[in-house]
Amino acid sequence: MSHIIELPEVLANQIAAGEVIERPASVVKELVENAIDAGSSQIIIEIEEAGLKKIQITDNGHGIVHDEVELALRRHATSKIKNQADLFRIRTLGFRGEALPSIASVSVLTLLTAVEGASHGTKLVARGGEVEEVVPATSPVGTKVCVEDLFFNTPARLKYMKSQQAELSHIIDIVNRLGLAHPEISFSLISDGKEMTRTAGTGQLRQAIAGIYGLASAKKMIEIENSDLDFEISGFVSLPELTRANRNYISLFINGRYIKNFLLNRAILDGYGSKLMVGRFPLAVIHIHIDPYLADVNVHPTKQEVRISKEKELMTLVSEAISNSLKEQTLIPDALENLAKSTVRNRQKVEQTILPLKENTLYYEKTEATRPSQAEVADYQIELTEEGQDLTLFAKETLDQLTKPAKLHFAERKPANYDQLDHPELDLASLDKAYDKLEREESSSFPELEFFGQMHGTYLFAQGRDGLYIIDQHAAQERVKYEEYRESIGNVDQSQQQLLVPYIFEFPADDALRLKERMPLLEEVGVFLAEYGENQFILREHPIWMAEEEIESGIYEMCDMLLLTKEVSIKKYRAELAIMMSCKRSIKANHRIDDHSARQLLYQLSQCDNPYNCPHGRPVLVHFTKSDMEKMFRRIQENHTSLRELGKY
Repeated sequence: MSHIIELPEVLANQIAAGEVIERPASVVKELVENAIDAGSSQIIIEIEEAGLKKIQITDNGHGIVHDEVELALRRHATSKIKNQADLFRIRTLGFRGEALPSIASVSVLTLLTAVEGASHGTKLVARGGEVEEVVPATSPVGTKVCVEDLFFNTPARLKYMKSQQAELSHIIDIVNRLGLAHPEISFSLISDGKEMTRTAGTGQLRQAIAGIYGLASAKKMIEIENSDLDFEISGFVSLPELTRANRNYISLFINGRYIKNFLLNRAILDGYGSKLMVGRFPLAVIHIHIDPYLADVNVHPTKQEVRISKEKELMTLVSEAISNSLKEQTLIPDALENLAKSTVRNRQKVEQTILPLKENTLYYEKTEATRPSQAEVADYQIELTEEGQDLTLFAKETLDQLTKPAKLHFAERKPANYDQLDHPELDLASLDKAYDKLEREESSSFPELEFFGQMHGTYLFAQGRDGLYIIDQHAAQERVKYEEYRESIGNVDQSQQQLLVPYIFEFPADDALRLKERMPLLEEVGVFLAEYGENQFILREHPIWMAEEEIESGIYEMCDMLLLTKEVSIKKYRAELAIMMSCKRSIKANHRIDDHSARQLLYQLSQCDNPYNCPHGRPVLVHFTKSDMEKMFRRIQENHTSLRELGKY
């Protein structure tokens, strides 16, 4: 019979390391967070062979006093909390006291530290969790931790490491998130002698975004703010034209801690409404300041999962902050700017990267400029070469002319796949009201357009006071019909049309059981299915907003929506149905329409709450200004002098 024994401390630390230290990026995260908690203003991360050979973190924080250095390598020894009450008001990134002993148990660790006013520093060397040396040493104020031969005594963990490039990308991602979380700290990441990322540490979040994602992306991000008695939200989100194919560019921070939260991600997308294309996600850097009592970070050793009290109120605040900022923007894409970008991309003149470029920070060093319109910054225009075949780029426009942001300023301010987590039950009625409010706020001025032609049965041409507009007729009618259906589906008219021959719908047993639970949602939109035999339902009448020829496919699609979504409110469900129906009933490409129909469509579009995007987020129209046209035909020279003025036309 096996007897119960207490495990040796080294073995216990190695077991704990399995939860805390998954890969080299985990080591970087834990050590850098310790440096942040120590009050550092500058942190340098140096790695070799993607961290498997060496990870060295140097900071200028408070340091560790000589008598406590060896204690720091014991499990659950920490300076972050003192008693049980502190556990409910955690203001530091670390508090468990597990990271340093766990790292030391699977590596060769050297720690060099000193505190201000001490006559000397301290050097500690540990191998596999066993302390080999603790001696006085010369050291500047702060701490340097060097981790070598990671996982040397756990070869099974080494076997599951990915390529060096993959591991390096994880480290870069961690450092980037920490740089966005703490723009007041200067971060530098050096890999095999090459600097990979750097932030200036000025405390300006926009500057940190420019250093990490590039100046071009930072220019297309708008500031958001919102608050109530419990939460304060600030940050930047991208315009709908700047998106990515996954959620990895969404960064959420609670009290300076990077977190992953499924519901807050959904709140961000709800804030955009239908302005985003399906399958596209924005760039977002959002800081949430909250009383620590309302957030439980003691959920998982990685501390990325956080339980939040009053989560539905926070979701509403985030959605409203984004919606309010987008309302103030002109969301018609500039066609010439997009053409310039595609030309640059195709000719590989500019290489996009998520890593920062030093020159990106030059613009922001002009601290005397409080508005972007006061400083000239480079962006692209198009100019033909002498041969008239190629395109070159020159810079003349100002940032204010190109982006026209709302309330944009550089004042000093303080500082992928996501799994759905466990959350308390949501008040869906409140979400209905919030969703309805966001949809209503999608309003802005729309230009007066004079239709004059159609191309390829797909695009409408119209002239406005400020230039040429090209309209996608399918997207335009889809937006018009979407807003009509959004009002009518199950909301205005519940009239039913009797069917001469009822429809029978059959589902697998598990789907049939789930549909029975959600039948009230179908009834809310005017669809009344009755049980008819085993796993079957019968439809004897249909709502008048649904054409009879669409019944079979439409009902199956409506049921699929319910089955694929774990939590759905009636307002959200109606909106999804409106998207489906508007897409089905809109004119398609290669369909010619007469002038009267075209003008009527443009008038209906102008009456929409959001005439700029179809329900899937695609742009409805693009804009060429008169200036854009003159540039393309070389009627404007580099000094912006009109050829007409020079008498050369």
